[in-house]
Amino acid sequence: MKLAELLLGGLGVFFVVVAGEVHEEPTVKSCPCTDDAKAGAATSHAMIQSKSVTGAGVRLSKLVVHEDHKSSSGITLEDVLARYGGQALSELQRQRAIPAVVENTSLFCMDDRLTEPVLSTPGGDLGEFVLGLAAYLQEKDGSEFKGVTQERVTALLERYVDTIPASRPLTFCTDERAVHRLESVLPAENLDLTAPPAQAKAAGLLDKLTEVDSQGDSHFRLLLKSPEWFQLHKELTPMVLKAFYTLLWKQNHDETADAHKSPRLQLRVLSGESNPQAFLEVSCSGQCKQHGAAPMLRPKDGQQSFLVSHLDAASLRRRELASFFARVSRSSPRKLSQKSLHARMDRHGWLALETTGSRIAAG
Repeated sequence: MKLAELLLGGLGVFFVVVAGEVHEEPTVKSCPCTDDAKAGAATSHAMIQSKSVTGAGVRLSKLVVHEDHKSSSGITLEDVLARYGGQALSELQRQRAIPAVVENTSLFCMDDRLTEPVLSTPGGDLGEFVLGLAAYLQEKDGSEFKGVTQERVTALLERYVDTIPASRPLTFCTDERAVHRLESVLPAENLDLTAPPAQAKAAGLLDKLTEVDSQGDSHFRLLLKSPEWFQLHKELTPMVLKAFYTLLWKQNHDETADAHKSPRLQLRVLSGESNPQAFLEVSCSGQCKQHGAAPMLRPKDGQQSFLVSHLDAASLRRRELASFFARVSRSSPRKLSQKSLHARMDRHGWLALETTGSRIAAG
């Protein structure tokens, strides 16, 4: 089933924005985006394809927007064209689609409460690691979940994090509602999940962080609540969450650790309620793919808020993860192919986008 078909019931309108030309320039300017369009009450869905490069002296020159389905209210085709451009882009429109080199840029969660320009994918960087680990285990052992321990998962995440640039921390999102829930059940006050006090840990904080109601990221809530929808073993996501928080606390508590001096893990705590008015799917072609770049968008900008998914940027990150897990497999009897792992991750990544996107759209 197409993503548009899944989203229509909740979002009403499906847009496709196709890439335009690119022009080489010596520099790429960026500055804060501003809002100059009013949002409607209903929600909609958009797909953006873009040829955009940064760091190579290339910037976005045009976007072509196609509307797939109309709704009686909400963000319209004209709204999207006004914000992101058409045959010719204004300077303001270029500032709303800021090119970034994917290998140097973190992937954030798919959430309309983010207020800065980002590249997004369901679950952010940590969601992509779950995909990679699941693909590695499935390729290695088939449907069996054998020999997988918490220590092994933590070691794999730590090993992967050590390979990424310090300028590109691995990201994970939660929100204030989830933090307040944890404060009420522990109990605790002014809980800082990046460096919690010993009392909170002793009260079972790590286990509680793997519960559905402790998640501020919609994708991770679904991974925990219905792992079968994503073809995941029910123990995998809790193990990854425990690994993330264990390494995050080590990073922030141990001042002698290399990770403390150059943090490679980042937790974002989002404020407010999610209320997307459109769904933007961003994919690249041509020079954008050749240079490994993608345009960053601001999910929440003034009165307008969007769910944003960067399919091509996520696929580039999956290729990196596939290479990592292929190297890991060299120490085992069964050597895995980077190409096969990458293909499996892309298939499951599309499933994750369909599943999580449709559930968010349905409210």
